[in-house]
Amino acid sequence: MSWQQALRAAGYWDGGDVLRVPTSGTSGGAPRTVLRTLRSWTDSFEPFADATGIDPGDVVLAAGPSTSLFVYARAQAAALGARVIDEPRWRPEYVRGATVAHLTPTMLGDVLQVEDLDLRVAIVAGAALAPTLHEEALRRGVDVVEYYGASELSLVAIGRGELRPFSSVEVESRDGVLWARSPWTALGYADGADGPLRRAGDWCTVGDTGEVTDGVVRVYGRGDVVSTGGATVRVGEVSTALRAAPGVVDCVVLGLPHPRLGEVVAVVVVGGDRRAVLDHCRSMLEKVQRPVRWYTADRLPVAATGKLGAAELERAIDSGTVRRWT
Repeated sequence: MSWQQALRAAGYWDGGDVLRVPTSGTSGGAPRTVLRTLRSWTDSFEPFADATGIDPGDVVLAAGPSTSLFVYARAQAAALGARVIDEPRWRPEYVRGATVAHLTPTMLGDVLQVEDLDLRVAIVAGAALAPTLHEEALRRGVDVVEYYGASELSLVAIGRGELRPFSSVEVESRDGVLWARSPWTALGYADGADGPLRRAGDWCTVGDTGEVTDGVVRVYGRGDVVSTGGATVRVGEVSTALRAAPGVVDCVVLGLPHPRLGEVVAVVVVGGDRRAVLDHCRSMLEKVQRPVRWYTADRLPVAATGKLGAAELERAIDSGTVRRWT
Protein backbone atom coordinates (compact mmCIF):
# COMPACT_ATOMS: atom_id res chain seq x y z
CA MET A 1 0.00 0.00 0.00
CA SER A 2 1.19 3.52 -0.86
CA TRP A 3 0.05 6.67 0.93
CA GLN A 4 -1.83 7.63 -2.25
CA GLN A 5 -3.69 4.31 -2.20
CA ALA A 6 -4.54 4.76 1.48
CA LEU A 7 -6.11 8.17 0.82
CA ARG A 8 -7.97 7.05 -2.31
CA ALA A 9 -9.33 3.91 -0.64
CA ALA A 10 -10.89 6.03 2.10
CA GLY A 11 -12.45 8.40 -0.43
CA TYR A 12 -10.39 11.32 0.87
CA TRP A 13 -8.46 12.14 -2.31
CA ASP A 14 -9.14 12.30 -6.04
CA GLY A 15 -5.59 13.12 -7.11
CA GLY A 16 -5.84 16.90 -6.72
CA ASP A 17 -4.45 19.34 -4.17
CA VAL A 18 -7.34 19.07 -1.68
CA LEU A 19 -8.40 16.32 0.72
CA ARG A 20 -12.03 15.80 1.73
CA VAL A 21 -11.99 14.51 5.31
CA PRO A 22 -15.30 13.48 6.94
CA THR A 23 -15.64 14.19 10.64
CA SER A 24 -17.01 11.58 13.00
CA GLY A 25 -19.88 13.69 14.31
CA THR A 26 -19.32 12.32 17.83
CA SER A 27 -18.77 15.84 19.14
CA GLY A 28 -19.72 19.24 17.88
CA GLY A 29 -22.88 18.10 16.04
CA ALA A 30 -23.62 16.15 12.85
CA PRO A 31 -20.92 14.71 10.59
CA ARG A 32 -19.52 17.11 8.00
CA THR A 33 -16.67 17.18 5.48
CA VAL A 34 -13.48 19.09 6.23
CA LEU A 35 -11.45 20.48 3.33
CA ARG A 36 -7.68 20.63 3.71
CA THR A 37 -4.68 20.84 1.42
CA LEU A 38 -2.91 17.59 0.61
CA ARG A 39 0.34 19.03 1.96
CA SER A 40 -1.24 19.85 5.32
CA TRP A 41 -1.09 16.09 5.88
CA THR A 42 1.83 14.89 3.78
CA ASP A 43 4.29 17.51 5.08
CA SER A 44 3.52 16.37 8.64
CA PHE A 45 4.37 12.71 7.98
CA GLU A 46 8.09 13.09 8.73
CA PRO A 47 7.74 15.09 11.98
CA PHE A 48 5.10 12.58 13.13
CA ALA A 49 7.61 9.77 12.56
CA ASP A 50 10.19 11.73 14.56
CA ALA A 51 7.75 12.23 17.44
CA THR A 52 6.54 8.63 17.60
CA GLY A 53 9.64 6.68 16.61
CA ILE A 54 8.00 4.82 13.72
CA ASP A 55 10.54 3.61 11.16
CA PRO A 56 10.37 1.79 7.79
CA GLY A 57 10.98 -1.59 9.44
CA ASP A 58 7.81 -1.40 11.52
CA VAL A 59 4.54 -3.25 11.03
CA VAL A 60 1.85 -0.64 11.77
CA LEU A 61 -1.67 -1.58 12.85
CA ALA A 62 -4.37 0.96 11.94
CA ALA A 63 -7.52 -1.15 12.16
CA GLY A 64 -10.77 0.77 12.31
CA PRO A 65 -13.24 2.81 10.26
CA SER A 66 -12.20 5.45 7.74
CA THR A 67 -12.00 8.29 10.27
CA SER A 68 -9.17 10.79 10.08
CA LEU A 69 -7.38 9.08 12.99
CA PHE A 70 -6.95 5.79 11.12
CA VAL A 71 -6.67 7.11 7.55
CA TYR A 72 -3.88 9.50 8.53
CA ALA A 73 -2.17 6.62 10.35
CA ARG A 74 -2.29 4.37 7.27
CA ALA A 75 -1.09 7.06 4.88
CA GLN A 76 1.74 8.21 7.17
CA ALA A 77 3.03 4.68 7.76
CA ALA A 78 2.83 3.84 4.06
CA ALA A 79 4.72 7.01 3.12
CA LEU A 80 7.45 5.97 5.53
CA GLY A 81 7.75 2.54 3.91
CA ALA A 82 6.35 0.57 6.85
CA ARG A 83 3.98 -2.36 6.34
CA VAL A 84 0.38 -1.45 7.21
CA ILE A 85 -2.34 -3.66 8.71
CA ASP A 86 -5.52 -1.81 7.71
CA GLU A 87 -8.52 -3.92 8.66
CA PRO A 88 -11.79 -1.91 8.51
CA ARG A 89 -13.09 -3.28 11.82
CA TRP A 90 -11.37 -3.57 15.17
CA ARG A 91 -10.39 -6.88 16.70
CA PRO A 92 -7.71 -7.15 19.40
CA GLU A 93 -6.09 -10.16 17.74
CA TYR A 94 -5.05 -7.99 14.78
CA VAL A 95 -2.26 -6.65 17.00
CA ARG A 96 -0.36 -9.93 16.72
CA GLY A 97 2.73 -9.28 14.64
CA ALA A 98 2.37 -5.49 14.80
CA THR A 99 5.21 -3.44 16.25
CA VAL A 100 3.27 -0.15 16.25
CA ALA A 101 -0.48 0.32 16.74
CA HIS A 102 -2.78 3.34 16.43
CA LEU A 103 -5.42 2.95 19.13
CA THR A 104 -8.10 4.64 21.19
CA PRO A 105 -7.81 4.10 24.96
CA THR A 106 -10.49 1.40 24.86
CA MET A 107 -8.60 -0.40 22.10
CA LEU A 108 -5.39 -0.22 24.13
CA GLY A 109 -7.22 -1.90 27.00
CA ASP A 110 -8.21 -4.70 24.61
CA VAL A 111 -4.65 -5.03 23.30
CA LEU A 112 -3.20 -5.42 26.78
CA GLN A 113 -5.32 -8.56 27.22
CA VAL A 114 -3.44 -10.20 24.33
CA GLU A 115 -0.48 -12.39 25.27
CA ASP A 116 2.91 -12.44 23.52
CA LEU A 117 2.82 -8.92 22.10
CA ASP A 118 5.43 -7.79 19.59
CA LEU A 119 4.18 -4.24 20.11
CA ARG A 120 6.82 -1.66 20.96
CA VAL A 121 4.81 1.58 20.47
CA ALA A 122 1.13 2.32 21.08
CA ILE A 123 -0.01 5.64 19.58
CA VAL A 124 -3.17 6.66 21.43
CA ALA A 125 -5.73 9.33 20.53
CA GLY A 126 -9.47 9.90 20.46
CA ALA A 127 -9.97 10.28 24.23
CA ALA A 128 -7.97 10.79 27.40
CA LEU A 129 -5.89 7.84 28.58
CA ALA A 130 -6.22 6.72 32.20
CA PRO A 131 -2.89 6.60 34.09
CA THR A 132 -3.62 3.00 35.15
CA LEU A 133 -3.82 1.89 31.52
CA HIS A 134 -0.68 3.86 30.65
CA GLU A 135 1.22 2.20 33.48
CA GLU A 136 0.04 -1.28 32.46
CA ALA A 137 1.27 -0.67 28.90
CA LEU A 138 4.68 0.41 30.16
CA ARG A 139 4.80 -2.65 32.40
CA ARG A 140 4.23 -4.79 29.29
CA GLY A 141 7.15 -3.06 27.59
CA VAL A 142 5.00 -0.91 25.30
CA ASP A 143 6.04 2.71 24.78
CA VAL A 144 2.95 4.94 24.81
CA VAL A 145 2.71 8.09 22.69
CA GLU A 146 -0.45 10.15 23.09
CA TYR A 147 -1.60 12.96 20.86
CA TYR A 148 -4.41 15.48 20.70
CA GLY A 149 -5.88 16.72 17.46
CA ALA A 150 -9.07 17.19 15.48
CA SER A 151 -10.15 16.69 11.88
CA GLU A 152 -10.09 20.47 11.46
CA LEU A 153 -6.77 21.09 13.23
CA SER A 154 -4.87 17.87 12.48
CA LEU A 155 -2.08 17.26 15.01
CA VAL A 156 -1.92 19.79 17.83
CA ALA A 157 0.00 18.26 20.74
CA ILE A 158 1.89 15.00 21.28
CA GLY A 159 4.08 13.35 23.87
CA ARG A 160 4.94 10.60 26.28
CA GLY A 161 3.22 11.26 29.60
CA GLU A 162 2.85 14.99 28.86
CA LEU A 163 1.46 16.61 25.74
CA ARG A 164 3.50 19.37 24.14
CA PRO A 165 2.84 21.25 20.90
CA PHE A 166 3.44 19.22 17.75
CA SER A 167 6.08 20.31 15.23
CA SER A 168 5.55 23.92 14.00
CA VAL A 169 2.44 24.32 16.20
CA GLU A 170 1.80 26.97 18.87
CA VAL A 171 -0.92 26.36 21.46
CA GLU A 172 -2.61 28.87 23.79
CA SER A 173 -5.49 28.66 26.25
CA ARG A 174 -7.84 31.64 26.02
CA ASP A 175 -10.58 31.77 28.65
CA GLY A 176 -10.16 28.03 29.09
CA VAL A 177 -10.43 27.22 25.36
CA LEU A 178 -7.47 25.81 23.41
CA TRP A 179 -6.31 27.69 20.30
CA ALA A 180 -3.62 26.60 17.84
CA ARG A 181 -1.51 28.39 15.25
CA SER A 182 -0.35 25.73 12.85
CA PRO A 183 0.55 24.95 9.23
CA TRP A 184 -1.55 21.77 9.49
CA THR A 185 -5.02 23.32 9.90
CA ALA A 186 -7.90 22.83 7.46
CA LEU A 187 -9.28 25.25 4.88
CA GLY A 188 -12.84 24.95 6.19
CA TYR A 189 -15.97 22.88 5.57
CA ALA A 190 -17.38 21.64 2.27
CA ASP A 191 -20.54 23.26 0.92
CA GLY A 192 -20.33 26.10 3.44
CA ALA A 193 -21.42 23.81 6.27
CA ASP A 194 -21.34 25.13 9.81
CA GLY A 195 -19.05 23.52 12.36
CA PRO A 196 -16.97 24.09 15.49
CA LEU A 197 -13.92 25.48 13.64
CA ARG A 198 -13.37 29.16 14.46
CA ARG A 199 -10.58 31.51 13.40
CA ALA A 200 -9.02 34.63 14.87
CA GLY A 201 -6.27 35.75 12.54
CA ASP A 202 -3.77 32.89 12.22
CA TRP A 203 -5.22 31.07 15.23
CA CYS A 204 -7.90 28.36 15.14
CA THR A 205 -10.00 26.42 17.65
CA VAL A 206 -12.69 23.75 17.63
CA GLY A 207 -13.83 24.70 21.13
CA ASP A 208 -11.97 22.08 23.12
CA THR A 209 -11.29 23.22 26.66
CA GLY A 210 -7.92 22.91 28.36
CA GLU A 211 -4.90 24.76 29.66
CA VAL A 212 -1.25 25.31 28.78
CA THR A 213 1.26 25.52 31.62
CA ASP A 214 5.02 25.73 31.04
CA GLY A 215 4.56 24.30 27.56
CA VAL A 216 2.47 21.33 28.74
CA VAL A 217 -0.95 21.07 27.09
CA ARG A 218 -3.82 19.62 29.12
CA VAL A 219 -7.00 18.81 27.22
CA TYR A 220 -10.37 18.59 28.98
CA GLY A 221 -12.64 18.06 25.99
CA ARG A 222 -15.16 19.74 23.73
CA GLY A 223 -16.71 21.66 26.60
CA ASP A 224 -19.55 19.20 27.15
CA VAL A 225 -21.40 20.18 30.29
CA VAL A 226 -24.00 18.86 32.70
CA SER A 227 -26.48 21.44 33.98
CA THR A 228 -27.53 20.37 37.46
CA GLY A 229 -29.56 22.47 39.88
CA GLY A 230 -28.47 25.70 38.19
CA ALA A 231 -24.76 24.77 38.25
CA THR A 232 -22.69 23.97 35.17
CA VAL A 233 -20.32 21.01 35.48
CA ARG A 234 -17.71 20.42 32.78
CA VAL A 235 -17.61 16.73 31.90
CA GLY A 236 -13.93 16.85 30.92
CA GLU A 237 -12.81 18.09 34.33
CA VAL A 238 -14.69 15.29 36.11
CA SER A 239 -13.36 12.64 33.69
CA THR A 240 -9.79 13.84 34.15
CA ALA A 241 -10.07 13.57 37.93
CA LEU A 242 -11.68 10.12 37.82
CA ARG A 243 -9.11 8.66 35.44
CA ALA A 244 -6.42 9.56 37.97
CA ALA A 245 -8.17 7.57 40.73
CA PRO A 246 -6.44 4.41 42.02
CA GLY A 247 -7.12 1.39 39.82
CA VAL A 248 -9.43 3.14 37.34
CA VAL A 249 -8.83 1.88 33.80
CA ASP A 250 -11.41 4.05 32.05
CA CYS A 251 -14.60 5.99 32.63
CA VAL A 252 -17.23 8.08 30.92
CA VAL A 253 -19.15 10.94 32.55
CA LEU A 254 -22.56 12.08 31.37
CA GLY A 255 -25.67 13.91 32.48
CA LEU A 256 -28.82 11.92 33.21
CA PRO A 257 -32.30 13.50 33.41
CA HIS A 258 -33.62 14.47 36.85
CA PRO A 259 -37.16 15.79 37.51
CA ARG A 260 -36.07 18.53 39.92
CA LEU A 261 -32.42 19.33 39.10
CA GLY A 262 -32.70 19.01 35.33
CA GLU A 263 -29.70 16.67 35.17
CA VAL A 264 -27.40 14.88 37.56
CA VAL A 265 -23.78 13.88 37.01
CA ALA A 266 -23.42 10.15 36.34
CA VAL A 267 -20.36 8.03 35.65
CA VAL A 268 -19.59 4.54 34.40
CA VAL A 269 -16.25 3.27 35.71
CA VAL A 270 -14.06 0.37 34.60
CA GLY A 271 -11.74 -0.86 37.34
CA GLY A 272 -10.93 0.57 40.75
CA ASP A 273 -12.20 0.07 44.28
CA ARG A 274 -15.39 2.03 44.93
CA ARG A 275 -14.37 3.36 48.33
CA ALA A 276 -10.93 4.46 47.07
CA VAL A 277 -12.47 6.14 44.03
CA LEU A 278 -15.04 7.97 46.18
CA ASP A 279 -12.30 9.19 48.53
CA HIS A 280 -10.30 10.39 45.52
CA CYS A 281 -13.32 12.29 44.18
CA ARG A 282 -13.89 14.02 47.50
CA SER A 283 -10.31 15.25 47.49
CA MET A 284 -10.20 16.31 43.82
CA LEU A 285 -13.68 17.59 42.96
CA GLU A 286 -16.04 20.22 44.31
CA LYS A 287 -19.28 18.82 45.73
CA VAL A 288 -21.35 19.89 42.72
CA GLN A 289 -18.89 18.12 40.37
CA ARG A 290 -19.04 14.75 42.13
CA PRO A 291 -21.09 12.07 40.39
CA VAL A 292 -24.46 11.32 41.97
CA ARG A 293 -25.11 8.09 40.10
CA TRP A 294 -22.36 5.50 39.88
CA TYR A 295 -22.23 2.54 37.49
CA THR A 296 -19.59 -0.03 36.67
CA ALA A 297 -18.84 -2.22 33.65
CA ASP A 298 -16.21 -4.67 32.55
CA ARG A 299 -15.55 -2.48 29.50
CA LEU A 300 -17.09 0.64 28.01
CA PRO A 301 -19.29 0.50 24.91
CA VAL A 302 -17.56 1.88 21.81
CA ALA A 303 -19.18 3.86 19.02
CA ALA A 304 -18.51 3.00 15.38
CA THR A 305 -15.76 5.61 15.30
CA GLY A 306 -13.79 3.74 17.97
CA LYS A 307 -14.51 6.46 20.52
CA LEU A 308 -16.50 6.13 23.71
CA GLY A 309 -20.16 6.90 23.10
CA ALA A 310 -22.37 8.48 25.74
CA ALA A 311 -25.46 7.43 23.79
CA GLU A 312 -24.35 3.79 23.88
CA LEU A 313 -23.79 4.08 27.62
CA GLU A 314 -27.21 5.58 28.23
CA ARG A 315 -28.84 2.66 26.40
CA ALA A 316 -26.70 0.21 28.38
CA ILE A 317 -27.77 1.84 31.66
CA ASP A 318 -31.45 1.74 30.63
CA SER A 319 -31.21 -1.93 29.66
CA GLY A 320 -29.34 -2.93 32.81
CA THR A 321 -26.26 -4.25 31.02
CA VAL A 322 -24.20 -1.69 32.94
CA ARG A 323 -24.45 -2.30 36.68
CA ARG A 324 -25.12 0.11 39.52
CA TRP A 325 -21.93 0.54 41.58
CA THR A 326 -22.91 0.06 45.20
